[in-house]
Amino acid sequence: MRIDSALRTYLETFRLPGEAQKINRIMESFGKHYHTQCPGLFKHSDGVYVLAYSVIMLNTDQHNDQVKTKMTVEEFIRNNRGINGMCVLVFLCVGCM
Repeated sequence: MRIDSALRTYLETFRLPGEAQKINRIMESFGKHYHTQCPGLFKHSDGVYVLAYSVIMLNTDQHNDQVKTKMTVEEFIRNNRGINGMCVLVFLCVGCM
C-alpha cells in the first residue's frame, strides 16, 4: 500500500488531536508500523515518520483558511528532499506489495 493511502486509512479511524506532542507520538507509531509492513521502501521508520508528518502539514496548509500563502508542489518536494536519499515523489507513487 502506498504511504498516502496507508496514512489515509489509518487516520480514518480517529480524529487527530490538536496537541503537537500527541500528533508526534501518533505519527511515530504509524512510521514504525508502516516500516515493519513495508521493509524495503524506507531505510528507517524515521523516514516514514518525517514524510507522514509532512503530508499532514501539507493537508493543513491546503485546507486551512487561515493560511494565506499556500505551499506549492515545488516547495513540498524541496522541503522533503533527501528523505531516505530519494525524491519524495517516489514514495507517493510506490507502495509495498
